[in-house]
Amino acid sequence: MVYDIAIIGAGVSGAGIAYELSKYKLDVAIIDKYLTPTQGASKANSGIIHAGYDDAPQLLRGRMVVRGNALYDQWHEEIGFRFKRNGSLVVAFDQEQVKTLHELLENGKNKGIPGLEIWGQEELRKNEPNLNKSAIAALYAPTAGVVCPMEVVNFLFKNAVVNGVTPLMGHEVLGFEKAGDRLTAVVTGKGKIHAKLVINASGVNGDIISAKAGIDKYKIIPRKGEYILLEPHEDYFVQRIIFPTPTKVSKGSLVTHTITGDILLGPTAVNLDDSHRENTFTTKEGLAEVLKKCKHLVPTLSTELTVKTFAGIRAQPNTNDFIIEAYERPENLINVIGIRSPGLTSAPAIAEYVIEIIEKKMGTLEKRPDYNPLKRPHFKVMELAKQDPAWGKALTPHLDSPPLTLLDMTWDFGVQKELYNYTCFTDMGLGIDLASTFQNALISWLKARRLKTEEIIFRHPGSVQVFDETGDDQD
Repeated sequence: MVYDIAIIGAGVSGAGIAYELSKYKLDVAIIDKYLTPTQGASKANSGIIHAGYDDAPQLLRGRMVVRGNALYDQWHEEIGFRFKRNGSLVVAFDQEQVKTLHELLENGKNKGIPGLEIWGQEELRKNEPNLNKSAIAALYAPTAGVVCPMEVVNFLFKNAVVNGVTPLMGHEVLGFEKAGDRLTAVVTGKGKIHAKLVINASGVNGDIISAKAGIDKYKIIPRKGEYILLEPHEDYFVQRIIFPTPTKVSKGSLVTHTITGDILLGPTAVNLDDSHRENTFTTKEGLAEVLKKCKHLVPTLSTELTVKTFAGIRAQPNTNDFIIEAYERPENLINVIGIRSPGLTSAPAIAEYVIEIIEKKMGTLEKRPDYNPLKRPHFKVMELAKQDPAWGKALTPHLDSPPLTLLDMTWDFGVQKELYNYTCFTDMGLGIDLASTFQNALISWLKARRLKTEEIIFRHPGSVQVFDETGDDQD
C-alpha cells in the first residue's frame, strides 16, 4: 500500500497532525518506535497551556503559541480532554524584574493576548496566599491553563485511529528510500512504508531523521528537565501557574496545580550531549535545584507528600525556533522539528499550519462526511458513588485508584490491551503512579478479560513488567 501521508512521531505534534488529517479523505499512517503514543517529551512536561506573552512575535513559535492557545478551546470541545484556564502569574521580587514584567506585558498586548495585567502585592496576597511574601508584583495572564498532556495526546491519537489513520507502532525509522527528488519509502525495523508525503515530527531525534531524508542543516540539543510531583496540601496549594521572571535560557522552574489537583514543581533546563537523547534519569542535584527554586516562589513547599519524580527531554533546536517547512529536495518531506516549549500549547496551530503546507503541495483536501469524533466522557465520581454503590468500588480500595465501573467503561470505549497506558482516562489524581500494587491489580484485571500478559502493551519495546500471580507467569 502507498499511503498519502506518513507521519513519523506520535507525540503531541504528530498525533495532532494525524487527528486533523483524519478529518479528510486521505490514507494516513502514523509511525513511532514506541508501542504507544506520548512516550517522548509529550509525557514529561509541565502540562501548561501558555498564554504566549514571552515568545517574540517574529519567531514562528511566538505566533504558533498564541494561535494554539486559542485553538485549545476547539480541541477541548471536540474530544473532551480536561482543560482548565486557571491563569498564570510571572512573579517579580525586585524592580529590575518588574521592568521585565512590563516588557512582557507590552509584548503580549502587541500580540493580541487578552486580559494581561500587572498585579501588586495586595492582589497577590489576596489571590495566592501561599506565595512568597517578598514578591512585589506579577504579570497575570488569564488565558493560561493546564491539561494532562498524556490525555491530550492519547485522545488525539485514539480519534485519529478510529477515523482511519493506520497506527504503525514499534516501527523504528532507520532511513529512507529515494528516487530523484522524492522519498519513496520510510525504512523501519519492521519493513518499508511507502508514502506520497512524509512528515517528520520525531521530537528529540528530529534532526537525525531529517538528515537521513536529505536535510542535514539542523541540530537538536537534548535539554533535560526534572520535575517533582506532590500530593496537594493547603500549606502550599496554588490556584494558578506560578512562574519566576524568565531568563534568556528558560522560563524557569514553576509551581502549578495539575489538572487532577496535584502540585507540580520544575523543570530544570540542562543541555545534554548527543549520547543522552533518552536520558530521563532524575538526579539528586537536579531535584534539589527544583525544590530550591520553587521554594523561592512558595516557601512552604514540602516533599513529604511526593508522588513521584520524573524527567523529560526537550528538543532544543540550534535555530532557537520551531522548524516547520517543506523543501524542493526532497520535495515530499515536511519537517516539524525543534518543537520545544511551548510545543504543547502550539500543537493545534502546528497542525493547522502543516495542513496549509500540505494543501499547497496536494491541492485542497476534501473533508470526510463520515468523520466521527470520540469525546472523552467526564465523571463526578463522588456524586455517582452516592447514587450507585458500584462507583464506590475501586480496583485497589486502599489506594486512590479508578473505580471498577470506570475501568469497564474504558474497556467498552475501545481502550483494551492499551488500557495500561491510557492512565489519564481513568485517572483519579495519581493514576499509574500508584506503584506495583495498583499495576499488578490492573494487569490481573486485564488478564481476567482474556488478555495474555504479553499482549498488555507496556510503554517501550522490550519493557519488562513482572506479574507473578501463580509463580509461573512472569513477563
